[in-house]
Amino acid sequence: MRFRTFTTSRSAVVIASLAALFAAAPRAQEAAVPADLKPLLAAPRSELHLVQQRYTLDRATLTGNYAHGSPGGRRGRGNLAAPVPGTAPSTPVPISAARIARLKRFDLSWLAALGRIDAAALTPVAARDLDAMKTAVAANLAALDRDALTLAQAIAAAPFAPKLVDLVEARIRVEDVDGQRAAAIVTDVSAQIARLKMDPPPLNKEQAILGATAVDQLRARTAEWFTFYDAYDPIFTWWMGQPYKQVDTALGEYAALLRDKVAAENVHVPASPAASAPVQPAAEPRYPDVPDLKEIIALPQDEMRDIVARFAGGGRGAVPARSAAENRAWLDALRSLDFDRMSRNAQVDYLFIRRTAETQIARAQATLDPNPPRKTDDSGIPGPARGRAGLMQDLAEAMIPYTPEQLIALAEKEFEWCDREMLKVSREMGFGGDWKKAIEKTKDGVVPPGGQPRMIMDLLTEAVGFLRANRLITVPAIEAESLHMIMMTPERQLVNPFFTGGGEISVSYPTNTMEYDARVQSMRGNNPGFSHATAFHEMIPGHNYTQFMNARFGDYRPNLPGAGPFYGEGWALYWELTMWDRGFHKTPEQRVGALFWRMHRCARIIFSLKFHMGQWSPQACIDFLVDRVGHERENAIAEVRRSFDPAAGYNALYQAAYLLGGLQIRGLHKEVVETTKQMTDLQFHDEIGRQGSMPIAMLRLALNRRLPLSRDMNLDWKFYGDVP
Repeated sequence: MRFRTFTTSRSAVVIASLAALFAAAPRAQEAAVPADLKPLLAAPRSELHLVQQRYTLDRATLTGNYAHGSPGGRRGRGNLAAPVPGTAPSTPVPISAARIARLKRFDLSWLAALGRIDAAALTPVAARDLDAMKTAVAANLAALDRDALTLAQAIAAAPFAPKLVDLVEARIRVEDVDGQRAAAIVTDVSAQIARLKMDPPPLNKEQAILGATAVDQLRARTAEWFTFYDAYDPIFTWWMGQPYKQVDTALGEYAALLRDKVAAENVHVPASPAASAPVQPAAEPRYPDVPDLKEIIALPQDEMRDIVARFAGGGRGAVPARSAAENRAWLDALRSLDFDRMSRNAQVDYLFIRRTAETQIARAQATLDPNPPRKTDDSGIPGPARGRAGLMQDLAEAMIPYTPEQLIALAEKEFEWCDREMLKVSREMGFGGDWKKAIEKTKDGVVPPGGQPRMIMDLLTEAVGFLRANRLITVPAIEAESLHMIMMTPERQLVNPFFTGGGEISVSYPTNTMEYDARVQSMRGNNPGFSHATAFHEMIPGHNYTQFMNARFGDYRPNLPGAGPFYGEGWALYWELTMWDRGFHKTPEQRVGALFWRMHRCARIIFSLKFHMGQWSPQACIDFLVDRVGHERENAIAEVRRSFDPAAGYNALYQAAYLLGGLQIRGLHKEVVETTKQMTDLQFHDEIGRQGSMPIAMLRLALNRRLPLSRDMNLDWKFYGDVP
């Protein structure tokens, strides 16, 4: 709400009072817990709801694989509704024929799949949604043919565009770049633009503006293309420095010419061409574009979703802190629900609310040292210690039923396994019992400058193929086709010495601006053996997969706040354990890399907990990573800074959560797949992908159907057994 500005002080007081009233209203409404929650149980929604969401998001994801729009906008959520015929061209302007062809194949596949759904088996509202989807997809197909004409008219204004589009889209696919050939193409485009500036094509005002917009888009995407390689690939940088500056200037000047001169002249000529042949659909992909729609339609609905949203404050982050009285009101309100008649997902929601309210009551009653002692040194790495009592509180809230000392013992036990396996590989490589030499040999196998992106993309492709061949998890075809990459800046590498992932993988590799030692240590720390063990952690089936699935199944059941890194990092780490167990790593160097990272995860538990209990200084943590794991010192410093510096934004348990979360999911797999055989590997992993983020102990309740649920049950779960 906006308030009109008044000049009198009395009015200012009134405005301030009204503002405070309106600000307090949502809080008061949220705080008022209904005594009876039954009216808040969600009514069933259309069975097509998740299908509609899947189509919309998958189509938007595909668009990001092509030169379309500005660099930052290629992952928009998209829109199921088709463009209105006869309207002016929307922004962005189509500049990629490949995009039109691929989307046409996608829409044709979806239209065929929707046609195979039996409308008679649906509820009336879902049947109407099915008809609406068919209409919308058909309209999107028609819009692609209009895009083809718009593209032809944009190219008539900027005939050089396809040459740059080809370069941009090859980069999106992370194909190797030939610096000399790219420089020749870019130089040719600059010359072509120079001729067009001397003799612009005859264009009316609308087509000139269309062309200018297309050139602006192309200039932005070309800048992204150049930045990806420049300073990371010395051959590219040597060839492209001057040609890129020339083409960037030429594109800017030509867009201005079209917009300010040609459009201003307002020549009355028809748009050219007046018609264009439809772009043919791309070839059928190897893996189907459309997921199993019958499976999605048949998923049960969660009647507690609206109650969870209310309890969580409407957001996806942490549950808002409430007073003890508010939390007791929630506990009383839960009693109004018939727990035994709920769906299993709803029962898990119920237990989550109960547990969270009880935890908040316990936190309010606890008194902690506000300034626990920490060991200082001259490392310059800041950050407060949490203290043992604080760690105990955090572990209880994360549903980890072990003390810090027990977790350190657990990590040391896992470390012993790593030591034994590392010795085996060391002997295989001819280094006997000196496993550090095996690590050094693996680090020496660096990729030459310019080769890192393709190496990483090959590792991602290899992992996807392995997952599919072994039927470990259903890899969505659109996700696997849409793996994107950026290069990490030197500044970010100071706190992230290794690649990170999620929506895209950010590759850590030195630039020509970095000091010699920093370059060498970055290359050695990101060698192929090490990268083989963690590239999939960042993308499929790790962080990229969870983001992809959470977006598409967020309404299957609500995320349950509070999982933190135990789910997000634990899921990705679980796959490191699983890929080792399934024999993904073939060469000794790959096994060294996998063991190095597993040792690193063990070390994270030990050094982070000992720091927060005031036992180790940051320098002791750095030395531990160098001496016990084999880190490059600069990488170890960056890792410790990332762990404790408040600017990095990580909580006290974040580093420990990687291996602990992975071991939790491994324990759950043992219960559900190995021991009770309730699910196959494929079913187990697919269901976790649909369930979304939640404490792993709650995920266990959802998946282990042999475990009876009751409203007052004990939720503690010793996923690792008894630890001395």
